[in-house]
Amino acid sequence: MTTPSDADLLSIFWVEVGDYLQTLNNGLLQIETGAAENEAAVLREMNRVAHSMKGAARAVGISIIETIAHYLEAIFAAALNDRLALTPNLCDLLYDGIDLIQNVVNGVENPTEILAAALARLEQTVAARAPETRQHTARPAADSRRAASTVELAETGTLLLRPAEDGVRVPVSKLDRLSGEISELLVTKMHGEERQRDLYRLQRLHHRWQREWRSVRTAYIRLARRLQNQARDENAADLAALLEFLETNQHYLTETNRHIAQLARDVAQYNAQVGALVEQLQDDVGRMRLVPFESILGGFQRMVRDLARDVGKSIYLDLVGSTVELDKTTLDALREPIMHLLRNAVDHGIEPGPERTRLGKPETGRIQLAVEQRGKEIVVRVSDDGRGLDAEKISRAAQAAGLVGPQESVVLSEEEIHSLIYQPGLTTSENVTRLSGRGMGLDIVRTRVESLRGRVSVQSIPGQGTTFTLSVPLVLSRLSCVVLQVGDQNFAVPSARVSRMLKIRRDQVFTAEGRDMVQIHGQPMPILSLHALLGIAPAAPDDDEITLLVLAADERQIAFQIDALHSEQELVLKPLGREVENAHYISGAALLGSGDVIIVLDANDLIRSTPAAAPVFPHTADPDDPAPNAPPSRRRVLIVDDSITTRTLEKHILETAGFDVSVAIDGVEAWTMLAENAFDVVIADVEMPNMDGLELTRRIKNDGHLGQLPVILLTSLSRPEQREAGLKAGADAYVMKSQFDQAELLRIIQAVM
Repeated sequence: MTTPSDADLLSIFWVEVGDYLQTLNNGLLQIETGAAENEAAVLREMNRVAHSMKGAARAVGISIIETIAHYLEAIFAAALNDRLALTPNLCDLLYDGIDLIQNVVNGVENPTEILAAALARLEQTVAARAPETRQHTARPAADSRRAASTVELAETGTLLLRPAEDGVRVPVSKLDRLSGEISELLVTKMHGEERQRDLYRLQRLHHRWQREWRSVRTAYIRLARRLQNQARDENAADLAALLEFLETNQHYLTETNRHIAQLARDVAQYNAQVGALVEQLQDDVGRMRLVPFESILGGFQRMVRDLARDVGKSIYLDLVGSTVELDKTTLDALREPIMHLLRNAVDHGIEPGPERTRLGKPETGRIQLAVEQRGKEIVVRVSDDGRGLDAEKISRAAQAAGLVGPQESVVLSEEEIHSLIYQPGLTTSENVTRLSGRGMGLDIVRTRVESLRGRVSVQSIPGQGTTFTLSVPLVLSRLSCVVLQVGDQNFAVPSARVSRMLKIRRDQVFTAEGRDMVQIHGQPMPILSLHALLGIAPAAPDDDEITLLVLAADERQIAFQIDALHSEQELVLKPLGREVENAHYISGAALLGSGDVIIVLDANDLIRSTPAAAPVFPHTADPDDPAPNAPPSRRRVLIVDDSITTRTLEKHILETAGFDVSVAIDGVEAWTMLAENAFDVVIADVEMPNMDGLELTRRIKNDGHLGQLPVILLTSLSRPEQREAGLKAGADAYVMKSQFDQAELLRIIQAVM
């Protein structure tokens, strides 16, 4: 039987102590904030943890941790026996002791003076209660450990997999390598799918060959018969040989076509099996990498508690969605942005107690940290009920920092003023403090989140509070992208940033203050040439139409002129080389199924290529528009669906919301109704008899009068190629019936109209 080495014991010890410290931090915060449902149970658990940590430290010979753990155990025992109250000052001392142990775990040397002072205060506290606590020892309860399987995050970068009957520690670096290998396997799967498409193209070519042969076979038969009735000469013999080859060639053609068809079926089945296996592996490894958001919450609670005491404010941190699980890499990357937002809320957002009382607010300020998974994104919100953003103050600070001029600041919208807070060096604080005043915190937040291909937004109501929202992809190694063409090159843009894709007539572009603009649903929007930004010569221009891709970021939308839209694909991202990793407008690269590399554009950089102070131009009056004082007319919606149940449900929802609704049972009836009536939006099913939703969409978008009519496809088809078909047909939105609800439908209608 082998015994573990000292290195093995220390490795296990550091992970174990990390768990103990997290438990102590969380327990103290629960007691201090009054969040503990059973304070005695929390105290017993902390006493048990301190006792276990003391014994473990003694086993590996780390005396400083053993000493501090002994003092913590004695204090918790006294508190458990109601002989010692955990006042805020005593909690400060306990937190100091926990921090000293954490420094040892992190390999940071504790300053001698601070260590000596903390140990002296702990010893004095324990000595003052020595008679009452000398006989008390807390024994660990056998059932206090969780029996169910859990996944916890250790500070040492190791995922702890703890099933009830066994356990294994897996370094995150190994999971990273495994994830990378699975990504390569996904690329191999994409190559297989490309070969499958090659086979289908070969099949189509072969079918064309057969059709052409059949078209001349009658002539071949006539020629063969005439040859039989003619005298044989040298030319006739050659012609007979050629005709015999053609007859044999027909047999070869039939046999080859049969083999190609069988090969295509085999490849399709093989790709389906490989695809299912790759997806299963991705899901399994992805779940292994997941850790609960609550694993970092203790540090945030402790930070808010300490900062609030430092600035003399009473603040309660409310946590929502703490059990949501995130990829460890994403979780680690979000730690710093969340920390900056919490510090910002404590210092800038929440008012001092007397000011809140004067404003009629509760003296204790409230900060909420909420996390949720929404589709393929993780959304984190940091909200406070404080003073909100002061747009006028931000504008003055931006002018003082030289970010905008006095004239530009006049035409800025409130959203654009709010977006200035992310600029480095901009601060509204009059004094530089330990917490803020340097104007770097929100710049760091945006930079870190955008490095994850995420986005940051802010909403604020003066006097009521501010909410920052961070949205990042659930999986960082894969990304759903729209593939587009600029010049003779293809690029990709994250689908989450694409607001609209449309074609407009060239005469719809107008100029305002020297800038090209277009009106989309009555809203003016600047147009930028992606060719000019990327330094690429445009393809041969179409005199009649231009293709626009509308991107949204930083609470703004910009239309970019491109040459063509191709498809939507899920791509495997690859890191850029050091030489180009900081290049403008580029966020990464990806591999296509063909093996070609495609550049993924940075939507944030592209949006910021237009000055933030771009004026918002007024709506250009249209002679057909109703008079300003005329009552608004009801918007007209055409629902096209062959299911009477679906038609009835949608019609009820929209009529309740105030729409004028008409229905059609298929695309043919809908096309007739569109010729006779005017509608504001069409909602169509994809699979319908006579004329399906895709064909109806194509007809609408290709019609000179109906081309700008928004079309929403509502379908049960979920595969990427089916979404791609809807995209190519020109649909403005593609909604899954499995994700359908009333609020979502109304939101999408509002977005496309």
